[in-house]
Amino acid sequence: MCTKRSFHYLWIGQTLANCGDLFYIVGLISILYKATGSGTLMAFVPFVITISRFLGGIGAPWVIDRYPLRKILVYSQLAKSILLCIVSIYLLTLFQPDRVYFIFPLVALIAFLDGWATPARNAILPRLIKSEDLIKANSFISIVDQIVQLGGWPIGGMLVAIFNGGFLVALTVILFFISTFMMAFIRDNEEKTVRASSTSKWNSLKEGWLAIWITPSLKTVAFIDFIDAISNVVWIAAILYLYVEDILHQSEAWWGYINSTFFAGLILGGLLSFKRESFMKENSQFGICAGTLFVGIFTLSFGLSPFPLLSLFLSVLVGLATQIKAISQQTVIQLTSPDHLLPKVLSARDAIFTGAFGISSLIFGYLAETYGVRTVFIIAALLLTMSAIWGYFRKKYLKLEPAGSFKELHLRFQSK
Repeated sequence: MCTKRSFHYLWIGQTLANCGDLFYIVGLISILYKATGSGTLMAFVPFVITISRFLGGIGAPWVIDRYPLRKILVYSQLAKSILLCIVSIYLLTLFQPDRVYFIFPLVALIAFLDGWATPARNAILPRLIKSEDLIKANSFISIVDQIVQLGGWPIGGMLVAIFNGGFLVALTVILFFISTFMMAFIRDNEEKTVRASSTSKWNSLKEGWLAIWITPSLKTVAFIDFIDAISNVVWIAAILYLYVEDILHQSEAWWGYINSTFFAGLILGGLLSFKRESFMKENSQFGICAGTLFVGIFTLSFGLSPFPLLSLFLSVLVGLATQIKAISQQTVIQLTSPDHLLPKVLSARDAIFTGAFGISSLIFGYLAETYGVRTVFIIAALLLTMSAIWGYFRKKYLKLEPAGSFKELHLRFQSK
């Protein structure tokens, strides 16, 4: 019962934190644009967040070796709350357009802490529920996350319009502190003593990466994650704006419609995974391989479609297939990683995804402007097809089997 209650504290606290992350970005971008009128400065905010989160993920294993996962969750969220409180006070009292750059180090620190919190959350989840309920739990949390994404942007926009960006940042401070309070009640019954003195910094940093390299299931999923990160770039605002203007010949409002239908597809995929838990459990290879292939097919069809309504329908299908494969991949990692290495595997995975996504955003933006927006959708579809083929030939490694047979691999790991 205590474990079940802890799961509730986890998802509620994380949902509040996710709402806060979204609201403060909306509020901050609004403030910066009103103060400077610079679109480049607005675009610099997500860039700083991506790079800082990547760096945080790189250093997360060292923190994981020295502190329990529950404390990482609580203290990272508390630190984010304090940092954002400083940002809010500065924006409401001392902010001047010529001092705008003071904000970015604080934004970078908040995102850096996310690089610790995200793998800790995903690693502590399997400890709070039974393994047979893991797909349902992943599906449920994913649904909640996507509902926040789907509703958070328009709600944030309305709050900015009614009040102002400063109000939204102050509201986020409250959400962050409540999130910290909720996470403080999590109880991890499997929490073990950390290895603070016996593990060098270098060994701490490399363990997750090495586990991925020597474990066939993790290596397979990591490659698919890498391709996902590159292909997902076609859904960023810069690419979709070009798509709406050059292909659909519609107003900017259609960028919002496409985002909404994509997130609606993600929610549908989460609901389908939740309802068909037994099928997902028995056919994780199908969920990953077929899901990747269908994402590629739907992405290509979307990129080539000149029909607005068809594009909205295809956007739903992309979201649905993306969610099914993502839940399958997450569950494979959680079940095939040994417990003591799972947080480090997840931090390495997050670093792979964030780093590849950040670099690819720049490359795909250049390709879209130089060779046309259809080109990047074709490239993304080809990459996804290659990823699906890779997954098919390695499907035996994508079964949902607990990491009880890791002993031999672990011996190899220790010898490295």
